[in-house]
Amino acid sequence: MQITLKDIARMADVAESTVSRALNDKPGVGRETKLKILKIAKENNYRPNQLARGLAAKKTNMLAVIMAEMDSPGNIEIVKSIEKAAEKQGYQIILCNTNNQEEKEKSYLSLLESNQVDGAIFIGGKLVGSHLLRASFSQENAIVLVNRLAEENFFTSVLTDYSQGIYKAVEHLVEQGFKKISLVCGDKGDLIEEEKIDGYKSALTEAGLEVNDDLIFSTSVDRQAGYDVFLEIIEGDVIPDAFISTRELTTIGLVEAIKMGGYFIPDDFAVVGYGDNILTSVIDPPLTVLSEPVEKLGEDSLNFLLKLIKEELDSQQIKVLTPELIIRESSISKYN
Repeated sequence: MQITLKDIARMADVAESTVSRALNDKPGVGRETKLKILKIAKENNYRPNQLARGLAAKKTNMLAVIMAEMDSPGNIEIVKSIEKAAEKQGYQIILCNTNNQEEKEKSYLSLLESNQVDGAIFIGGKLVGSHLLRASFSQENAIVLVNRLAEENFFTSVLTDYSQGIYKAVEHLVEQGFKKISLVCGDKGDLIEEEKIDGYKSALTEAGLEVNDDLIFSTSVDRQAGYDVFLEIIEGDVIPDAFISTRELTTIGLVEAIKMGGYFIPDDFAVVGYGDNILTSVIDPPLTVLSEPVEKLGEDSLNFLLKLIKEELDSQQIKVLTPELIIRESSISKYN
């Protein structure tokens, strides 16, 4: 069991306030008493309660990282990057998952408002709600958004240029000779997915190709959805020659369905996925992907948050990063 300040006071036969002053090198404690207290603390491996000390000083050296969903490998990599950067600066993180539920987000936001953490990074999720907007009005609430949008520019944010990323993918497929390109995306009402659709349409238009809304398929974000959508597509009136899938799990299901149907990648269908991680790396043939700069997203968001905590930012900052298109066998036409 962790030894407490009260335990040390009892063992040294002094008041708790005396122990506190001795451990924090404050005046008012005799040399012999101080040495006695320090010896007891060291022998019993005493560690101060960082949260309790922080509450008293309004500083905890703890940060909340609040995720909208845990099943995104990309988000997990962003968290790892934040944690690594935070440790170098003497901070620890508390990881919270809202599962896109507003009430959970409100609950986790209370950690910041009650000074239990020094700041919070929100990763992903729906358009910022009124509860988060209200929290941003207080300068004491240090908040940074990662890949999350707000109607008003009240938040310092680090964003991925999803539109430009999908644009790159379409451009590559067109260069390879593919003309009927299908986009398999998430909820069309999601602002980030809307950005991806905009990039898709812009690239097709600039390439002189028709934008066919029948080739845009909105699915839930899971493996089965990716499998099922391919079965739906091949029974439709327009059969694509290439796919761009915007989520990792959906991509896996899509590739499985193509193979189970007796088709070959990229001979029958080219495929471009999203996210360069452990899930997409096991796909055969090697998968062309749009790789988010996850490490940079984590580092930049942490740096912004620390500047907010230290009151070193005079205004909201927005940084936009562009995904990298990593070209592999799944999108290379045999005719090129």
